[in-house]
Amino acid sequence: MVTESARAAMDARRELRRPVESIALPFLGSRGEALQPFQYLLHDVSSGGLGIFLPDWLASRERLREGDQIFFHVPFRFGERILNRGYVAWQRWSTEEGGQWAGATLTSGTPLPYPLYIALDAREIRIDLGRFQTSEALAQRIVHDSVLLKRGVLIYLRHLEALFSRVSELRGGDYRVFREEIIGDVRQRILRSVAYLEQFDPQSNDDTAQPPSPIIDAIDLDEFRAAMEPELPLELFNHALGAESTRLYLESIKKLEHRLYLNHNAYVMIYIAGLQPQSGRPDDAP
Repeated sequence: MVTESARAAMDARRELRRPVESIALPFLGSRGEALQPFQYLLHDVSSGGLGIFLPDWLASRERLREGDQIFFHVPFRFGERILNRGYVAWQRWSTEEGGQWAGATLTSGTPLPYPLYIALDAREIRIDLGRFQTSEALAQRIVHDSVLLKRGVLIYLRHLEALFSRVSELRGGDYRVFREEIIGDVRQRILRSVAYLEQFDPQSNDDTAQPPSPIIDAIDLDEFRAAMEPELPLELFNHALGAESTRLYLESIKKLEHRLYLNHNAYVMIYIAGLQPQSGRPDDAP
């Protein structure tokens, strides 16, 4: 839990900083073109790449292989470049430590969705509150954006369901099972994720049902991660409907999922930055 003194110190600064060594919470990454999600712990960073660890105890596990394309969904800044994706350069399994170590290059990136990043040269998280009055306001914006993204996934699911009724080659019982059990189950899981996120979004609540404040105290990180992970089995839909019929919809869903992973990690970075008061740095450090 973030203490009141920590929050006061955090919100008093326009730029918040935390060393990489203080990061002890997992981020969400994804592997390959299908954006298969997995959790990872960030161990070290440099201009040459990242060292990550995937312990057995993480809820979302994935086995990485050399050459795998990885999206880290964390903005890493080196000079004026923003990097967040690359390839696995090496990996090894550690029985003693109970997990997989991997090293990855950083090759490319995308513009910053929020004013926060990890500076590779200084090896620290930097959060510039900028136009946000407090870190709580930035966290609320991330949650609100995530609600909209999840609703977008639900809209695309409805389009896929309508498409399924026209082009699917499944008939009889197979058609009923896929539509009622597969699509129906996915729809309910998306609705649960939306409902979970909405309770922390002031813009999704009326005056009589205000969300808990501050949300950094109210949100459980494991529940938040589960709500941000994908509900749609993309490969199953691709197989049932055909690649050409579903390509545009599934590509659009992947883009939304990519943003949700980014949002998850952005929220985790805010949480880490407020775990305890920072010491030894002036408030206006450059």
